[in-house]
Amino acid sequence: MAENWTLRGDYVEACNCDVACQCIWMEPPDDGVCSASLAWHIEEGRYGDTDLSGLNTALLIRTEEGVMFAPGTVWNVVLIVDEAADDDQRAALEDIYLGRAGGIFGAAADAHVERAEVAAAPFSFRRDGTDFSVEVGDVVSVEVVGKGGFNDEVGTISPHPLTASQELHTGKSTLATVSYDDEYTWDVSENNAYLGDFELANA
Repeated sequence: MAENWTLRGDYVEACNCDVACQCIWMEPPDDGVCSASLAWHIEEGRYGDTDLSGLNTALLIRTEEGVMFAPGTVWNVVLIVDEAADDDQRAALEDIYLGRAGGIFGAAADAHVERAEVAAAPFSFRRDGTDFSVEVGDVVSVEVVGKGGFNDEVGTISPHPLTASQELHTGKSTLATVSYDDEYTWDVSENNAYLGDFELANA
């Protein structure tokens, strides 16, 4: 039986869409398919009695052609777990992010994920306001900056499913590369990014 879990911290994603990604409005991505890297730094987190604070995770997502969140659109994913996690922490992160413990990841897995695999790697996750820099081993390199509007305030996007408030900041990647295998290799630098604080739970 899955444990209750809560996560809070920093989140950033970078994808192949021009600013801003249309999946939020149920429109197809710019290239017809989605190539995205998502990364979380967990400032505070628990899965039952297992403390997840200070750990990091990332998801690489490739979709088939179509609207990302439309029923029947297939995703293939790679979950990368912080190599600093011990066995219990790694198992907990896999349960959460692969959807076995419910919440938003459970809904996504049930509706979309056709194939998933797991890897471990060292993480470097840095944030300075709305500037983010993430390195995941030799697999992921992401640098993003928040993008402001005519009033110089960094924009917001809503509804975004990966935080309880459903609101994140708009941004743009200055670097967004992935090199995992033939399927998960791309350079989508200078395109869309969403970023900010996140808070999620399964209860």
